Amino acid sequence: MTSVVALGAVTGGINLAAGDAEICELGFTPGDYAEVSVERMAALRLALESSRGTLPEPRSGGSVANTTDLLARVGVNCGFMGVGGDDRFGRLFVSNFEQAAIAFLSELERGAVTGYDFYLYSAAATRTIILTHGANALLSPARIDSEAIKSAQLVLLDGSALDFGPESEAALLFCIQAAEERGVPFVLTLAGTKIVDSYRAFFHTFGPKAQMVAGNLAQAAVLVGLRPEAPLDQVRIELAKTAIDAAVTLDADGAFARFGADEFLLPTQPIEAVDSTGAGDSFLAAFLAASMQGLAVRQALAVGNFVAGEVVKCHGARLPIDRDVPGLMQDALQFAESLDD
Repeated sequence: MTSVVALGAVTGGINLAAGDAEICELGFTPGDYAEVSVERMAALRLALESSRGTLPEPRSGGSVANTTDLLARVGVNCGFMGVGGDDRFGRLFVSNFEQAAIAFLSELERGAVTGYDFYLYSAAATRTIILTHGANALLSPARIDSEAIKSAQLVLLDGSALDFGPESEAALLFCIQAAEERGVPFVLTLAGTKIVDSYRAFFHTFGPKAQMVAGNLAQAAVLVGLRPEAPLDQVRIELAKTAIDAAVTLDADGAFARFGADEFLLPTQPIEAVDSTGAGDSFLAAFLAASMQGLAVRQALAVGNFVAGEVVKCHGARLPIDRDVPGLMQDALQFAESLDD
């Protein structure tokens, strides 16, 4: 039986160092988060290949795919659902999951283009993200394996999937209904602030039914009706007016969580970060893994902070394949236990 079943984007992330001038020449503003068509993405890729030669293979995936990858490498039995094309990127995505012992529970779509992203980062740590959804836009209830959801111990749903295509919101609703039918708890991740704002009714309807929602401070702020730059003190006041349990990452300031009437704020250790991409994804994976082992919320937050702190020391959203992730998790657990000494 699969312990965790996740639904998210089938995508590949290509990480490249790029100066502001080059980003502008490509038609984007440094710091952009831009969703483009498959055709424009292909043109961008050709332009980069023309100036740089062969590009590296995609390393990271979508947010929930990154979380699932780390969960599996910790030792949790995971399955993943999503729509990718039967092309080089789609097959690479599945191959990477197989290496992590993750069951891919969907079929790759013939003739479709797998979604992918460019993460362009500058020396000043400015991150420009350009993406195309590709085959993810085909997500629909018909592509959901409801029996896998019903037999899971936990379902992990990517809030970004709400914006994939015309039937993607119905697909997430179908997942939730299947989980509720068997009493399977589900975790709902937040997404970019524009998506949270656009689908606020969905999050407000199903957030209280979730085991928790998870996201960063800007996403949580928009969720409760504030501006993205709202400080934590305002967000926690508004969050307390809802029935939503949440885990919220605070970048270098650590993490905050609210479960019922209890609130937890845990700072992190000072870290020399190289790339913050994927920090929240790895935090969530470690937090969930610790919670599944019976750790209290405060300790699980410490585990999440510890593991995320290792991820930001590397370029890309995932730890290198040769990293001893079970050993890292043990170090994180020992660190969390030491907090009560």
